Amino acid sequence: MLTQRKPRGGHVLIRLLQAAVSLGLLAALIAIVDWQTMRKAAAALSLGGLIAVFAVCLLAQAAFVLRWRALLDMLGMRESWARSWHSVFAGLFLTNFLPGTLGSDGLRVVLLTKSYGRASTAIGAIAYERLMQLAVYVCLVSVAALLPMPWLQPWLRAIITVGGVGAVLVLIFILYWLGQRSPAIGPSGGGFMQTAWHLFATILTETGRMQTRMRRHRRAALGFWLANILNIALVVTMSQLILLDIGEDIGLPAVAFTVGGGMIIGAAPISINGLGTFESANVALLGLAGVVASHGFVVALVLRAAFILVSIVGLPSAFLLWRERKS
Repeated sequence: MLTQRKPRGGHVLIRLLQAAVSLGLLAALIAIVDWQTMRKAAAALSLGGLIAVFAVCLLAQAAFVLRWRALLDMLGMRESWARSWHSVFAGLFLTNFLPGTLGSDGLRVVLLTKSYGRASTAIGAIAYERLMQLAVYVCLVSVAALLPMPWLQPWLRAIITVGGVGAVLVLIFILYWLGQRSPAIGPSGGGFMQTAWHLFATILTETGRMQTRMRRHRRAALGFWLANILNIALVVTMSQLILLDIGEDIGLPAVAFTVGGGMIIGAAPISINGLGTFESANVALLGLAGVVASHGFVVALVLRAAFILVSIVGLPSAFLLWRERKS
């Protein structure tokens, strides 16, 4: 079913706090940028450059289809390419244009649960996918920190590299440990808290077991990692195209560093879909590389616009899945 539950009071409060963070950060950015400089930067954007950015963005989002199919392979499931396209792009559309909590991850959890039959496995698979994407971004930042960037102090390079590699290794160890555990069988007739804890523990275990599934399905695992790397490489390409179009040549390592850092900070669940946090992180990190705040804000806004407009491609897919739900 693709229905959404009525939000409860706690959820409404969280959404209001996230909205406050998003609006507050955007207001702060609007207050600090030089609008005349920003208008000049926006005017410097060429039509050809914008078309290239949106084309690359479409390819970056399409890479999620490859990752989704690899995830299904690891779970022993099969579906058509058209179905995979609809599953991914319908989720992207819901994330950007419809209120509520369904979104991309929620939709795919529903679809996986319907096909696989176990909600805990579906949630664990999507959680693992998100964690691995975050891990790849952390690796990107760590590697970029080792490359030539005169403005990055040696001590900060060391902290970023050691901290990033250490965080990824700890994550892998935790997932490995979880994957070796067997979920405890909940007592029959247990209370609500016991049932909820049992479900949570089962989801954690299923998340860890995705590493075992990767070792068993090496071709699918290779496709999963290649799709992640392709997506990130294309997002870096988008930022590079925008920066060059407005006359900012900061070098590819700096672009990769700022993109990775912006995505990591934007993934923190403290704002609505990263709105405000993503833009603020991009402005701050590009500022370290010598890009003025107005230019950094233009880059962030063009990236945001590209992701939103490309997600409109998922509108027909969302309609299709909605009709399936009603049939």
